[in-house]
Amino acid sequence: MAQEHLMITGIVTHTPLWVWPLLAFLLYRGWQASRDREIPLVKALAMPVVMLGLSLSGLLLSFSAHPVNAALGAVAMLATGFFSFHSRAAAAIRVDAARHRIAQRGSWMPLLLTLGIFTVKYSAAIMLALHPQLASNVWFALPLAALYGAFAGIFAGRLLRIVHLYRRSLAGHVRTGPVPG
Repeated sequence: MAQEHLMITGIVTHTPLWVWPLLAFLLYRGWQASRDREIPLVKALAMPVVMLGLSLSGLLLSFSAHPVNAALGAVAMLATGFFSFHSRAAAAIRVDAARHRIAQRGSWMPLLLTLGIFTVKYSAAIMLALHPQLASNVWFALPLAALYGAFAGIFAGRLLRIVHLYRRSLAGHVRTGPVPG
């Protein structure tokens, strides 16, 4: 028991300091997403962009030398991106292009997704630090590539849905605006 405690303590103390504020930020944003809200367009796009970046960095940095992993990650990203774009939650997004605001229903799903990405990335980093040879182990790398790709797709689909709705709303706003004299 004492040996496991020392190992966990070593892992936590060797974790870069920036990881803990990132986790706090993700928890805060996930908690905010649990409530119905109307937010500026930039803020609505920020979280999907950050989480897409984290997912893609996990895929690219950890397994860029393996084309099969990249292909599996890309397939997972395309599949989950399609379903995320067409999901009920994405369909419930409302856009006010004139005010540059997005209205979204509250959900705990963003918190679960961000914690999922954080947990997978943190766990993979620990495993690779302790056992670097795992990066070339197909049974370790393929599931991670699929997870990173799936997470990236979820956030890419949401990001594309917001942009699509915004552009459609903007086009409708322009069409229904006053006719220039």
